[in-house]
Amino acid sequence: MRRVAGLPLLMLALFMLAGCATDEPVVVSREALGTVVTITAYGDDGQAVGAAVEDAYAAMAAVEGQLDSHDPASALSRFNDAPYTEQVLPPDAVEVLGAIDALGASSHFSPVLSAVTRQYDFEGGGTVPDEEDLYLALVAGNGFRRTTTETAIFARVKDPDPRLAPGGALAPALDLGGASKGLALDRAREALRSSGAVTAALISSTSSTVTLGTKPDGRVWRVGVEDPRDTERVLAVFAFEGDGALSTSGDYQRYFEADGVRYHHILDPATGLPARGFRSVTVGGAGMSGLDADILSTALFVAGRDAAIRYAEDRGVALYAVDAGGRAHLVPAPERSGASVAEQATPLR
Repeated sequence: MRRVAGLPLLMLALFMLAGCATDEPVVVSREALGTVVTITAYGDDGQAVGAAVEDAYAAMAAVEGQLDSHDPASALSRFNDAPYTEQVLPPDAVEVLGAIDALGASSHFSPVLSAVTRQYDFEGGGTVPDEEDLYLALVAGNGFRRTTTETAIFARVKDPDPRLAPGGALAPALDLGGASKGLALDRAREALRSSGAVTAALISSTSSTVTLGTKPDGRVWRVGVEDPRDTERVLAVFAFEGDGALSTSGDYQRYFEADGVRYHHILDPATGLPARGFRSVTVGGAGMSGLDADILSTALFVAGRDAAIRYAEDRGVALYAVDAGGRAHLVPAPERSGASVAEQATPLR
């Protein structure tokens, strides 16, 4: 049997606690970043807050304009049109690549798996890749190198296969979709902050959330994490007193099943195969950027249970994960950090 699952509309359960009448926020939900993004913003002047929210959506669109590899007009797509030619990287791509290195995540978060991912056809009917094609796509992607901080090139594979030519099915390409959403939320948060009209806000997409400031009533922001096998159930709640971010990566977000095996989109850069140790991983922290949270949720999913827990403990990152057997693992946020995570229920087995 083969089944393709669509992306759930909302990956996170948001606990929006109503304030008093004078503290009602401006709430706007809109399609952006390939999903629905909701902005909840507080301020004294509703009209000015509304204008700031528009600026926030514009800031997200600007990131898309650079990094959406599915948009032929984006700066990243133009880079991918000539992968074997040394080129200047889009500035936002430079920021993402720098964050991957700074987090020490390069072994488990790869921005060059585009050709590998295409072999699975997650957006279509789902396909189990041919082993030789998968290997060749991996080799081509691993030829990526940055010649300077701002420029990069893919080394041409010495193979006559025409699918390795630019635009071919196995041609290497940069794909920063696993991080660009977090960066876009960061830019939206900064647009709200710099407006001067917004005193507090929460910006949430399907799998990532960032918070800004403290709600007028002083209560914390609360973001729930759903059960990867029953998305109506909330398993844990992250709380933020002020600025914070969290991101969830799961094997239930984009996947298909073939011959009883679940093939999901979180691929191990070492093999090109779906990482198998977790069902979902959520990371968060006070003062954390959405970009870092996005990268880490994927990287720690790939790293596996022991490495993920060790990283979170060493780096002071809050983590809530459900492993492949349905067992929950929690690494609390550092005390008095302004963030916390609490388990609410046991995952379904």
